[in-house]
Amino acid sequence: MNKDAELIFSQSLISYLANINQATISRYIAQKGFNHIEKFGDKRKKYTLEVARQIFKKLLIHNLKPKIKTQVFFNFKGGTGKTSLCHQVSVMFAAFGFKVLVIDCDPQAHLSYSLGFNENDDYPTLYDVIVNKVLMSDVIHYGVYCGLDVIPSNLSLTRLEAALNQMPNREKMLSKTLEQLKDNYDFIFIDTNPTISTLNRNATLAADMLNIVCETQPYSLRGMEMLIQELEYFSEVMDKKITYQIIPNKYESKTATSQEVLGALRHNYKEHVMESIVRKCEDFNISSKRKIPLFGFCNKKSIALEDIKDLTNQLLSKSTETINNQEKLDNAI
Repeated sequence: MNKDAELIFSQSLISYLANINQATISRYIAQKGFNHIEKFGDKRKKYTLEVARQIFKKLLIHNLKPKIKTQVFFNFKGGTGKTSLCHQVSVMFAAFGFKVLVIDCDPQAHLSYSLGFNENDDYPTLYDVIVNKVLMSDVIHYGVYCGLDVIPSNLSLTRLEAALNQMPNREKMLSKTLEQLKDNYDFIFIDTNPTISTLNRNATLAADMLNIVCETQPYSLRGMEMLIQELEYFSEVMDKKITYQIIPNKYESKTATSQEVLGALRHNYKEHVMESIVRKCEDFNISSKRKIPLFGFCNKKSIALEDIKDLTNQLLSKSTETINNQEKLDNAI
């Protein structure tokens, strides 16, 4: 399955997503002689995902080295929007030119569905890797988008919990499984199910960063208190510092409760709360229904696209480090 044809880029869209002057993009396209998609004509030039990735690689990420590679979108409360954000961020990172693996750890398979899979199909999942010792290479679906591979989910994952509980070092099975993959990818993004489970504890230990998605509503704020307590306890038991950041989601500026919750998050968790705020918008539901990321169909007036662009660029900044010319030369050698 390859979904590249769904994503078409204008110079204006590339400029908007990367915060790069459009004239710079135009000059680079002319310099490299990139071909546009013929059916759109010369006046409304559009480019493929493959071409866009080359432009982003050169003008946006050429001197960036992945630092925080394995990131888990997490919350044991349902409905916070973690799957939507994982979907949008992972595809945009791939579009920017990174090599990305997405792993769906939720038996409901909503992320898999958003990426074009039929959750009722009997394809192998992490269950088969951990329990049946199937090779990772036989579970990964390569090139769902250019630069993005996927390990999808289905109901077979409901059986993984019981199997994990019978294994020694049960909380570390996913970490061991991912070790063989880390060198193959710039980033690994994992979506989790909304429970406190052994599989989610596995994801927590495997993560270089937990992206905790918090809906800006009172119940989510209360749930956040319990979640952080659980993380601190688990961190102490496993003798590992768990690093996390909080993404405020579904924000509604016109409601007092949403403003109060955002204020409480910033006060209670200070440096853990990201600057980027994702507002509530119907475009996220449309994206899930159409199985296309926001930048594949939204115009630049969409607040959802604006917020995802800002969130992705902040995650990009926090997840990479700038390399100097000597490092680039050493890497090339």
